[in-house]
Amino acid sequence: MKYYKCDKHKIEFAFLDNSCLSFDNHNHISIYAVGLILAGSVVLKKKNVKYALTRDDLFIIPPYMVHSLVPCSDQYSIVTLCIGTEFLATNTLQDGNALFSGLADRLICDGVLDHLHVDAFSAALELVYGMYRQPDYDYSGIISETKDFIEAQPEDTITLDALSQKIFVSKYYLIREFKKIIGLSPHRFQIQNRIRKAQRLLQNGSTVTQTALAMGFYDQSHFIKYFKKIVGITPTEYIYSLEVLD
Repeated sequence: MKYYKCDKHKIEFAFLDNSCLSFDNHNHISIYAVGLILAGSVVLKKKNVKYALTRDDLFIIPPYMVHSLVPCSDQYSIVTLCIGTEFLATNTLQDGNALFSGLADRLICDGVLDHLHVDAFSAALELVYGMYRQPDYDYSGIISETKDFIEAQPEDTITLDALSQKIFVSKYYLIREFKKIIGLSPHRFQIQNRIRKAQRLLQNGSTVTQTALAMGFYDQSHFIKYFKKIVGITPTEYIYSLEVLD
């Protein structure tokens, strides 16, 4: 696994080469993910529908959509373009395409993508802009407040009792409605957000031990276990997989 990251423009490419990793139900916060299968085949599940994808198939996952990815061949290769909503808010489609093309040149030089792949991503980028202007997700006020609360400080110790008292509902109602709308339980959503924030800390030079403590994990092995489950590789492997794009 290798990450090509451009923090300046809130955009990155994640490259899995000859992988056999599976990714359980999860979602992405404020990110549109555009995946392109380069080799092998996978089954993508979103909105409880399964899609069999093979070489040159492309898919788009909007923010908060719960999805999973399971290989159905011995190995597969995939490049995922991750576009932050901040990128879409601050760049027109024309400017966004220009920035994307410049960053994609690095992957062409590395032999990860070819020009036809870049054209496919460029076409998908136009669709992403359209989806961003007319998002199809909606959250009730109560669940939206809970979601925002967890996202803001995922490292904090947040009990179901405390959450339910904060929004004046029973914890059983909260669990049921949160999972129905967001697709994950509050606990799993919190763990996922801890790991996403941990990725940013590691990228900025924090050690594995420092990051584990900062994110509220009681020991390093516990942190590594969840990190690998969500990201697919260990924190140390993640650090070595990073390549910064200017």
